[in-house]
Amino acid sequence: MLPDIIEIYDDYRDLGIINRKITEGKEIELVRDYIDYRKEKFNPLSEKKLAIFIESKIDNSYPDIVFVEYNPNNYNKWNHTRANLNKDDLKVLYHIYSKNGVQSTDIVTQLGLTWKSAMLAIENLYDADLIFRKNQNWILTDVEKISTYKIEAVEAKLNHWEQVLQQSIINKNFASESYALSIAESTLKKEVLSKFKKFGIGVCLKHGTEFDIIKEAKKVPIPVNFNSIIFNEWIGRILNVKEKRLNAVG
Repeated sequence: MLPDIIEIYDDYRDLGIINRKITEGKEIELVRDYIDYRKEKFNPLSEKKLAIFIESKIDNSYPDIVFVEYNPNNYNKWNHTRANLNKDDLKVLYHIYSKNGVQSTDIVTQLGLTWKSAMLAIENLYDADLIFRKNQNWILTDVEKISTYKIEAVEAKLNHWEQVLQQSIINKNFASESYALSIAESTLKKEVLSKFKKFGIGVCLKHGTEFDIIKEAKKVPIPVNFNSIIFNEWIGRILNVKEKRLNAVG
């Protein structure tokens, strides 16, 4: 039986998940405390589980924590061809999703791809049973195949609020919610907090052993772009690899 909570750090490089080496210190202690806190607060259901990505590379950044709530049933009929999909394939997939169906010629012109690369991506997505063709348009077979409930990014810093704000804004490129995490003793000026509000970034502070959200993050629908789908694909690959390992042990 698969666990309710999965932590991902440096154990799935073979699936394309690269993690930054952890630097020991007070910031990573804050990260670990918050992860423990969130794990205690999480209420798993048969249709809601939690994946926690720690320092995982997405594009050229390494968000400290990404909490992804997902429905494990969405991965039951996993097509293992999906394990070979790359970033370009997922860019085309997101484009098909965002346009609610699109022709091959439009994929080429709108994404600026060559015919060869566009057709290769379409072939890969078709083989993975993620798209089908109807009335000359390529359409998603099922939007739930690329869906999670939420993707919450958390960036932790003891101070340096301007720096954490910039990283939190970058995290909005894939997250439905983006938060900055710090300690209550850190100095957060009103003008800086107003910037977090302007960009829809939430703020969470640690008080003793508790964590208080002093500002809620703005929630946006996902997938935000193809990077959101990458987390979905990672979860599918992880779940199916874990299931194989458990079956092998059994």
